[in-house]
Amino acid sequence: MSSPDKDAVIATLLEETRILRDTVAELSKQVGYDKNLSTTYYASSLAAEPGSLLEEGIPHRGLPAKFVSGYIEDVHLSDFNPRLNTSSYVNVVSEEEERKVAMLGAEINIADASVYPASIILHNKTVNMIAHLWHCPKPKDGGDYTGAGTVGSTEACLLAGLALKFRWRKWYAAKHGLTEDEVLAVRPNLVMSSSYQAAWEKLFRYFDIEAKLYKPNLVKNKMAIDAKELVALADDKTIGVVGVLGNHYNGMYDPVWDIDREVEKVNAEKGWQLGIHVDAASGGFIAPFQEMSGKGCPPFDFRLPNVITMSASGHKFGESICGTGWIVFRQREDLAEHIAVTVTYLGGSSDSLTLNFSRPASGPYVQFYKLLRLGKEGYKQKVENQMSVAAYIRHFISNLMHEPSGKKRFQLLDGGDTCCLPVVSARLNPEIGLHYNDIDMQHALSESHWYVSGYRLGFENPSTAEFEDLFTDVDQCETMFRVVVKSNLTRSLAEDLTAKLVQVLDFLDEMDGGYESVRSKFNGQKAAREMEKIETDNVPIAMKSSLTVGDKRLVMKDLKDVSFWAKSVKSKRSTIVTQHIC
Repeated sequence: MSSPDKDAVIATLLEETRILRDTVAELSKQVGYDKNLSTTYYASSLAAEPGSLLEEGIPHRGLPAKFVSGYIEDVHLSDFNPRLNTSSYVNVVSEEEERKVAMLGAEINIADASVYPASIILHNKTVNMIAHLWHCPKPKDGGDYTGAGTVGSTEACLLAGLALKFRWRKWYAAKHGLTEDEVLAVRPNLVMSSSYQAAWEKLFRYFDIEAKLYKPNLVKNKMAIDAKELVALADDKTIGVVGVLGNHYNGMYDPVWDIDREVEKVNAEKGWQLGIHVDAASGGFIAPFQEMSGKGCPPFDFRLPNVITMSASGHKFGESICGTGWIVFRQREDLAEHIAVTVTYLGGSSDSLTLNFSRPASGPYVQFYKLLRLGKEGYKQKVENQMSVAAYIRHFISNLMHEPSGKKRFQLLDGGDTCCLPVVSARLNPEIGLHYNDIDMQHALSESHWYVSGYRLGFENPSTAEFEDLFTDVDQCETMFRVVVKSNLTRSLAEDLTAKLVQVLDFLDEMDGGYESVRSKFNGQKAAREMEKIETDNVPIAMKSSLTVGDKRLVMKDLKDVSFWAKSVKSKRSTIVTQHIC
């Protein structure tokens, strides 16, 4: 056999060997896969695989359902217990029946009215019930109210903002004799409190709307706004004024009733058409039932003539599944019609009022379930329970004393027991001069499985990109905390929380500055890392002797100077440094 023939035979044998080896490997995997089917997840090969395996991409072969479920359940174990999370407003409890309803809705595309007309009717009935709860005027044609289920209250706020913007644009163009193209060059603004939720920052950024913000007072007024001063920020480029029915920091209601009166005045005096959006993300399913209990506020909804849009999170105190929101318009004309899109390619013709198109019907299904399941009496009793538990926690912490100083442990910062959300907000008494803050307390309390939200009192101004004080009377580096009393936070659980809080405070008192030293070291290192990203030529000469960026060292005695310098630099990166230094 010639040499070339030998080479060809060898090459063929090598290829056949490779194929055989691959076949054996594949059969081995199949045997392992089949073996997995006859055992438990923890006795399977998957349980021995490193977590990094799935980072390499989609597995070549699918896995048994029970194994995938077991894997996800194990991952979930590292999360906090949702029922002990008092930081979030999102509902975390459900009945078996409503979970089945949610699964049913998960297979329905609520955007397809021609295929799922019965689900659309159910959706519209839910909108009607909520609109009626908020005293929306009945439609002139006697049909359904104008509104929509949304993906949380964020989408609802964005829809309201867009409707206000397009309504204003039409009015402004007519007033100033501008064409449709010319008015596009005019940047509008929106007036509201600086205690806004993240949804509005998205509106400002995504839809090019200037934020005109009113900063309230924290300690004396508990974030209550002055309606006259708020509305005074408006001009003829203002698309509307937002009243927040329960801000997420301390649960205080903006006085929508006073805002309405001031808007009425300025519209009459200046010939404007300002309207009010009520951001009832949290209060939309609290305030109406407080009113039914005789413990409510003055009118806050569509009973006020200048309230033209209102939104809420169904997944908060509406008790629906996460991702449920609602928007209701006073009328379709010159409002909802500006954002309605007619869809014809799904086999019929229907209007879409949402930013998102295809989405599951789970939210509307579960909200409908909850409205029928609880009824007005059920919601009213639920709210009374929540307010009662909040009052217990508030009373408890207000009476806690710091024995060495003889002063109260906490300074209450919320709206009290009535006309507000079931939220307790406070801060460690700054007069005591403790060596730990509210965020340290949050971290220590989490060791007891309770999660309480601590946060600093600053925010990034969406109009300037500067990190600023959130309130007029408190520095951005100071802290506070809140406890959101959701329906699952019962009195007995609240007693456990307060008991754990006392234990944590005793522990922190004994640390002798441990948290403070750890935090200072951590913040100093982070600040130094951020400084590396900024050109050192911009650093004042007087600071260069104490700031060694290359060695990642930051002399702590000069932190205030660094903070002052960082505030003076008009870049986003420098404001990040300021946040870390706090």
